[in-house]
Amino acid sequence: MRKNGITKTRKSLALAAAAGVAVAMAAVAAPAQAATQNVDGVSLTWGLNLETGAGAFNGDCNYLSAGVAGNTGSSRAWTEADNFYKPSDGNVSIIKASADGGTTAASWATRCLTATGGKVSPIGTSNVSHNEVVFSEGEGTIDVATNTANVSWEGSFTSVFYGGLFYWSASNPTLTVNADGSAQLKATLSGFGASMDDTSVWEPLTPKVATLANLKGVDVTEDGFVVTPEYAGVKLPAEFGQQTGSAGLGSFPVDFVEYQNLTGASSYWFSSGGSADARKVATPLSIGWTADAVEEPTDPEVPVEDSNDKNIDVEVKVPESEGPTDPTDPTDPEKKEFKWEIEDGSTSLGTASQNAAGFVANGTLPAVTVTDTRDVTNGWSLTGKASAFTAGANKFAASALGWSPAGSGTENVVKLGTPVLPGSGAGLSASSVLASATGASTATLSTGIQLLAPTDAPAGDYTSTLTITAIQK
Repeated sequence: MRKNGITKTRKSLALAAAAGVAVAMAAVAAPAQAATQNVDGVSLTWGLNLETGAGAFNGDCNYLSAGVAGNTGSSRAWTEADNFYKPSDGNVSIIKASADGGTTAASWATRCLTATGGKVSPIGTSNVSHNEVVFSEGEGTIDVATNTANVSWEGSFTSVFYGGLFYWSASNPTLTVNADGSAQLKATLSGFGASMDDTSVWEPLTPKVATLANLKGVDVTEDGFVVTPEYAGVKLPAEFGQQTGSAGLGSFPVDFVEYQNLTGASSYWFSSGGSADARKVATPLSIGWTADAVEEPTDPEVPVEDSNDKNIDVEVKVPESEGPTDPTDPTDPEKKEFKWEIEDGSTSLGTASQNAAGFVANGTLPAVTVTDTRDVTNGWSLTGKASAFTAGANKFAASALGWSPAGSGTENVVKLGTPVLPGSGAGLSASSVLASATGASTATLSTGIQLLAPTDAPAGDYTSTLTITAIQK
């Protein structure tokens, strides 16, 4: 029986988009604390700023697109026929605000609309799309003890202004978190040089690694973090023409703005004294991960010949047992323990059906039961995280999977986790809470799962592994 600390146990479920696929459960013990830990399936969700999803004064709009856009050949608005706009590309997808207060997959038809279906506006901060880019399947390392992390992602997104008169792309971002809580998100920028005063100006720009965001106050935890990048109070060199006399003084990182100077749209990334200044402020950035268990180092054995130790033989007589007295004795019928079980090791979502948003499927996880009868307990939590769906060489991100925690448990002690929408934000590619408890309790969980796969997912029998982690507190 542990009076303090945390113990983790993990069990894996096989999820299949078609029937007939099963994978056995596996239990893995994890140490209560670890040093450097590997993380994978890391998600990055960020909308940059509100201006990135606002209306433009030429009657068009600003929006995000997945992937690196092609060359329009001139400063002109994109058309649907160009096929430059992508709602998803590899590990990258674009989401936007939905009417129910959550998010939904963006599309060409909705890229210029607010959550309620109105057209985005170039005035104020209310009528914007709140579109965000989501990177999934990032990999790297973290160290909770030293508050450091290094993570990288593969993939790109494109930021489009004035419907396509100006656009630039960011590829393969990297995140570095320092021990003092500062952090830098960098990426390789590319795009085309343009001018708001002369639309005939159009030339490819040399790619350059630049800082997308500087962060402060980052707290590296087992699950990730949410933080708003620096903007307020950041000053640029005088040649940029930044408005420094207002309360809205601020800017994105200097090297980022320098590159935007080449694209012709630098003034949308710092306070310039215009009506759009309130929309230029950086919006919160979210990072989600689940750390892999690592073994703590053990002290090396000292060879006897090099040791000054002296051995003392200790003898003790143990009488015959008078019955079980240790609450951890497995033969004790009143054993105090933490126990959890998954009814089955696999589940199927059947065959997905297609609609305008993508491929949709629904199912239910096998029942999960938890019993915590420990005398000293601070409760427990169950979290889940899915791997990417694969079918041979084809795959799509785990963010396509969501769930709706349901079930029953000890009143006022057990709490269900919040629903995770499929194909929205990080989905279950980031660790999400299934249920938790604050003390001794029992619970039986029956959870619905939902899939929203990308419209361009190739046909196939896809599988994913959903790892459920139990944490005894």
